[in-house]
Amino acid sequence: MRLFLQIMDVITSTQNRTIKLFRSLSEKKFRKGEGLFAVEGGNLVRDIPPSADVRFVLATPARAEEAEARFSGTGAQVYLVSDEVMKSVSDTVTPYGLAAAVALPEREFSLPEGNAVLLDGVSDPGNLGTVIRTAAATGFGDVYLLGCADAYAPKTVRASMGGIFRVRVFDVDEDGAVRLASATRSAALDMAGEDIFSAHLSAPVLIVAGSEAHGVRESVLRASREVLALPMTGGMESLNVAVAAGVAMYNVFSQSNNR
Repeated sequence: MRLFLQIMDVITSTQNRTIKLFRSLSEKKFRKGEGLFAVEGGNLVRDIPPSADVRFVLATPARAEEAEARFSGTGAQVYLVSDEVMKSVSDTVTPYGLAAAVALPEREFSLPEGNAVLLDGVSDPGNLGTVIRTAAATGFGDVYLLGCADAYAPKTVRASMGGIFRVRVFDVDEDGAVRLASATRSAALDMAGEDIFSAHLSAPVLIVAGSEAHGVRESVLRASREVLALPMTGGMESLNVAVAAGVAMYNVFSQSNNR
């Protein structure tokens, strides 16, 4: 361990200004106001790419050397915190002992650069994070959100398993979503559509998926170039949106790689 970490005071108060700031990032209004989001856990912190702007890191004494090795020379301030303080800011039951405050990306809206996904009304952060994770794994580089959970909420970030750093995320309103669907080779998922496995989805394509409760809203559905369905048996009428979007993205991924 480096000397400065050996002699650095360990933060033991949950009322410390930096600790209160990090804890506030659990709420969207504070993430937006501070321009930061929280990344917690060993794997996620290690997944932060060099291009990300890490403002500060919290580490328990047991993780001090790991934190210093990972963030030395990056400009990020490393703060040592007690196990109790780490628990107070953690969104998990048994925190690993590493967390980071990362600057929110600043992006202006743009059309997809390749395969993309548009989600309509996906309010569960776990589902949203899973879709982002699958998008990153299948080369869907742009994710557009219409009335969805916050992509940078702690539960979403955790469910994305590092995918949040590998895709571009945009929030859109209904008019923007309609324009997006009209301007791309869009394929909306809906039970009334054509069997997705009979369709030829050549890249680039925009997969459009809605919530289980309401599906894709009518205006976006009408604007989509194709409407596709996932075949089901056993009287089932719907799939979890993360599963449905994942099947669709992997179908495109498979077709693109088999040509």
